[in-house]
Amino acid sequence: MTRSKFLLLAPLAATLAQGLLTESFAGNATFASAVVKGSASSARLLSAGPPQGGAYRAAVEIALDPETITYWRQPGEAGSAPAFDFSKSVNVAKVEPSFPAPKHIDEAGTVVAGYESRVLLPLKVTPRDPNAPVTLNLVLDYASCGKICLPARADLSLELPRDGASPHAAAIAAAERLVPKKLTADEAKKRFALSRGGAEGSWRLRYLGPGKATDVFAEAAEPFFIESTRAGEVFELKLFSGAAPAKAADATLTIVTDAGAFEAPARLE
Repeated sequence: MTRSKFLLLAPLAATLAQGLLTESFAGNATFASAVVKGSASSARLLSAGPPQGGAYRAAVEIALDPETITYWRQPGEAGSAPAFDFSKSVNVAKVEPSFPAPKHIDEAGTVVAGYESRVLLPLKVTPRDPNAPVTLNLVLDYASCGKICLPARADLSLELPRDGASPHAAAIAAAERLVPKKLTADEAKKRFALSRGGAEGSWRLRYLGPGKATDVFAEAAEPFFIESTRAGEVFELKLFSGAAPAKAADATLTIVTDAGAFEAPARLE
C-alpha cells in the first residue's frame, strides 16, 4: 500500500474503530447505571438481563478504595448497615435485596462484619405490570471506612432491559451463589448443636457438618446484640442487651463452611 493510500484510509479506520468502541460502551451502558462516587468508594446498579420467572435479577455494586471496607446487614457492635430506598422506582411491586456471606474484619481493634474491595448485593425485582417497562430508582446510604469512617449516599437509576445479553450476568450469578442458603429450624438441627456456656448469656455452637465451619455470624433484634468468636473446634456466642448479658433471645445464625454458607433460625435460652 502506498503512503498516500494509507493516509487516506487511516482516518476511516480510526472512525470505524471509534464507532465500534462507542457502540460497545453504549450496549454495556444499558445494563448499568451511571457510577456515583462517594467517600473512598463508588456505587452503581447492574442488570443481569431480561426478566426470568416474572422477576428481574439485578445488583448494587459497591467498589471500595484500597484498605477501605463497607458493612454487612448486621455490622456488629459498631458500624452502619447499607440502607435501601426504592420508593421512587417505576412499575416496581417489590425489591428483595440479599447479602453474600461477609467476613470478620478487625477495624482499629473492633471486629466487624463486612466486605473489602468490591461487593455485589443481589436484587430480585418484581414488576407491578410485567408487560410495562421497569425503572429501578435507588437512594443508597452506606459507609466506607478506611482510616476514618465516612457516610456515603448514591442516587442511582436504571431502566431494566427487557432483552439482550448482559455483560454483568456472570458477576451477578457469582454473587447470588455467595448468598447463604436459608434453612428451616428442623434442617438446622442436623447442621449444628447449641449448648450453654460457662458464663451468663453465653452459648457454645458445635458444627455437625458436612464439611468444616470457618466462621459464624449471629443476629438478633434490638435491643439484643450477639458477639461470636471461635474457641478451638466450637464457636462461642455471647448475648447482650445493651452492655449487660441477656438470658434469652431469638437469633439468626449465618454459618460459613468450606462447602458454602447457610442461614438458620435459632433460639438462645
